[in-house]
Amino acid sequence: MDALRLTHTVKKGGCAAKIAAGTLTDLLRTLPLSSHPDLLVGRDLFDDAAVWRVSDEVAMVQTLDFFTPILDDPHDFGAVAAANALSDVFAMGATPVTALTILAYPLDTLPPEVLHALMAGAIDVIHEAGAHLVGGHSIEDDTLKLGFAVTGLGHPQRLWTNAGARPGDHLLLTKAIGTGTLAGARKNDEIDAATMAPAIASMRQVNRLDLPPELHAAVHAATDVTGFGVLGHGLHVAQGSGVSLRIHAAAVPLLPGAADTLRRGILTKAHTSNTRYVAPHVAGREGLDEVAWWSLVDPQTSGGLLLAVAPEAADALLAHVRERFPRAARVGEVTAAGDAPLVVRA
Repeated sequence: MDALRLTHTVKKGGCAAKIAAGTLTDLLRTLPLSSHPDLLVGRDLFDDAAVWRVSDEVAMVQTLDFFTPILDDPHDFGAVAAANALSDVFAMGATPVTALTILAYPLDTLPPEVLHALMAGAIDVIHEAGAHLVGGHSIEDDTLKLGFAVTGLGHPQRLWTNAGARPGDHLLLTKAIGTGTLAGARKNDEIDAATMAPAIASMRQVNRLDLPPELHAAVHAATDVTGFGVLGHGLHVAQGSGVSLRIHAAAVPLLPGAADTLRRGILTKAHTSNTRYVAPHVAGREGLDEVAWWSLVDPQTSGGLLLAVAPEAADALLAHVRERFPRAARVGEVTAAGDAPLVVRA
């Protein structure tokens, strides 16, 4: 167990293993979209989860997430896989209640102790989020993959989506950026365990905000920042809301060590695919240095929430969030739709 390197069993790990957003869009473009009066959020706007109205008072929020190992320690990997899946429900302003395991496991190459540690780490985080692991499905496969299908509940009129941002809103980001470059560096032994530790702690942290009702209502739009990076997920907010987002790169918090690995050119394939996806929709890129740009397209695993918040409530909400997420920051603002959905400033 001590010598086992889970990240060495796969070519790519975590949300950096996602199919590129542009590729996925092209593949799904011609598939028919279903509609129903009770389907409040479907797949048309790349939102974080689906929402089905059960009654006038209750909506069901459903999502799933799974990926290959981003970390070597199985307990940490299980915890991060669970936190990442739960995050989609929190990004909708809902409360997760149940989780189902999605597991592909190579019985011939990994000992059973690894499976136990994976699930122990996941259960710790699921319980921390106030949810319950109620079952799942597993297959034997050549490479390890772990994730969860999560169901949450919320009030139909009090849920968040990526389509409600308004001009004048402040953009708040709850976690620091850099898990993509740091995980890639650690996989190739270009950083040590101590340098990776803050990123692991961030990824394990559940995106539970516990906002009082007045601050919850001040959030007009939300998304969690994962494999498509700050700009990729920000683009979905801008397009869904019919607005532009102005992002201040210098205000985006970086995990310790991330600026150094980006400066050294330690990138994943997702840095390139994310750039290809968002570049046609970005104004101001020429004003950024390479570190700033790569940080904005860095593929996050179990990243933070990007919130569009009413300006009069932004200070109070940020102060509340910083009690759990001390690196949370104001990273930009929402403007009326302009020539580009995304505007970046140094």
